[in-house]
Amino acid sequence: MNAVVALCHFCELHGPSILFCTQTFRDPEELSWGVKETPVPKPYYGPRELLARVSISGSGDSSLSKCSDTCEGCTSVTSSQRGYICNDHEARVSYISSQFPLHPDVFSIVRQACVRSLSCEVCPGREGPIFFGDDHRGHILSHTFFMKDSQARGFQRWYSIIIVMNDKIFLLNSWQFLVKNLQLIIHELQERANKVYDIEQSENPQRAVRLNSVTRTTPDNFRRQRGNAKARSLQDLTNDKEVFICLHLWFTWLLRAGANRLTERLLEGLPCEDTVVDLERQEETEEGFVEVHTKKVPMSYVKAQTASVSCGITSENDFAPDDSPCVKSLQDLVEVLGKEKFHTLCYNIVIGNQLIFRGKPRSLISSVILCLKRIVIFTVSTSLVPIEKDLLPRGCFHPVLNSDIYEDSWKCNVLSLNEDVQIPAHVLSSSLHLCIDVCINSSQKVSSSRNIGDYEFTLHFNGKLPEKIPQVLTEMERAIQNPTFSKSSLETFLFTIKEVWMNKVKVLFTFSRAGQRSSEEANKLLQVLGAYDYDKELLKFWMTGLSMHYKTHVLSASIQQGAGHEGPVY
Repeated sequence: MNAVVALCHFCELHGPSILFCTQTFRDPEELSWGVKETPVPKPYYGPRELLARVSISGSGDSSLSKCSDTCEGCTSVTSSQRGYICNDHEARVSYISSQFPLHPDVFSIVRQACVRSLSCEVCPGREGPIFFGDDHRGHILSHTFFMKDSQARGFQRWYSIIIVMNDKIFLLNSWQFLVKNLQLIIHELQERANKVYDIEQSENPQRAVRLNSVTRTTPDNFRRQRGNAKARSLQDLTNDKEVFICLHLWFTWLLRAGANRLTERLLEGLPCEDTVVDLERQEETEEGFVEVHTKKVPMSYVKAQTASVSCGITSENDFAPDDSPCVKSLQDLVEVLGKEKFHTLCYNIVIGNQLIFRGKPRSLISSVILCLKRIVIFTVSTSLVPIEKDLLPRGCFHPVLNSDIYEDSWKCNVLSLNEDVQIPAHVLSSSLHLCIDVCINSSQKVSSSRNIGDYEFTLHFNGKLPEKIPQVLTEMERAIQNPTFSKSSLETFLFTIKEVWMNKVKVLFTFSRAGQRSSEEANKLLQVLGAYDYDKELLKFWMTGLSMHYKTHVLSASIQQGAGHEGPVY
């Protein structure tokens, strides 16, 4: 993460000061200081020469020398120990900690952020996180806090941890992660300081001494009384000589984990509908920030609630927690169900009929649901190869897992029930619902088993499968069973098929909202698109998966065109 994490302190004598900071360096910098330095063993990633030149007083840089008037309370490293460095050899990144930022421009930005975080930019109560900054002076996340000190004015000292970054969007999207971990660091420091404070107060209580003092204590008197006393460092407050080493490790982990938790994706052209739907499903917090969800959803978290499982499962371990029986690949599902039952499941899910699973174990049913939803996630082979392309548009998949009651089809199109839940009679007799009972084979004498083959899937479907199924499903099944396709070719082929038919769905939606059209015109459009009567159910269902952004755009364009405005429909 391209940021600077710094611990700041409000000194009673020198005001706001930078106490300790950690930076990230990726490429060696060519420095010419005019003095020959000791050669550094290779490989290295950060500017160790610069670290060796920077001292507490800021020798080697005029801007840092302005902070040379410091005390022990404003000092973190000694003249012999200039700082700390950690190397991430996989990413070829160095994390360097020192008292001041190593670059003059960065020092100026962090210094200004330090002053603001301990003076004007504070939240109500003076303790807690706050965001401020701009594009010129950087964007800052500041978390202020107090630490107890029996010798300080008010028996406490004021600190802050600031994170300075140029990328405002990245910083705000990392708000919850950063604040949570900063609070853990602050809590650890405060706990150590509280132990020292309690011991000192029990041995020599200062509150009674100050209250019984004859001379009225004023800020000037307080400074004169303590004029000969040395300011206490963070090591004295916490009684930990290695506290700055701990801070270096904490800040290093924060920078490394913050960079790894979010990734950038290069999109060629306009985003597809699945990407837009994912953006629309992001939750906005009370503070107005966007809560970004990661892709990996552990199976243990799947509960009885409506969930937009658009992210799916991308790890083999997520399917089998605690060695529970589950379907790990499409080949396993075909082997367990048989070709006819498998074909029936696929047909019903692509045209929008409700699938109702009932029985146990839950892990087996959940894995079947997710495998059906991501039918193209695995190739039919002996190895498990994830392919992150969905069969259904993400806006068409609405599951409710492990429910205690039956949910109507308008709420969810995939439903898993506990084994004792009764399904209404009209649902069992309908051709728009497919019920699947999962139970262990009657030949087995045990109530549960880890072998998938010991379980039986019973399908209840009153409808009749047509002779011709939608072209999308036919092409996908043919591609999966084609042994000449490589893994990458199969991924590209399946993704292309879905996108081609989603474009046809967009054309039909625009056509249906453009005004009154005759059935003859609709049939001509289907012929132009290469669709037939047996594709209509699929097209109608996939139309519900279009993003709200696209629907709103088409409707607004139709209104403008109806009002006499010139311009294309979309």
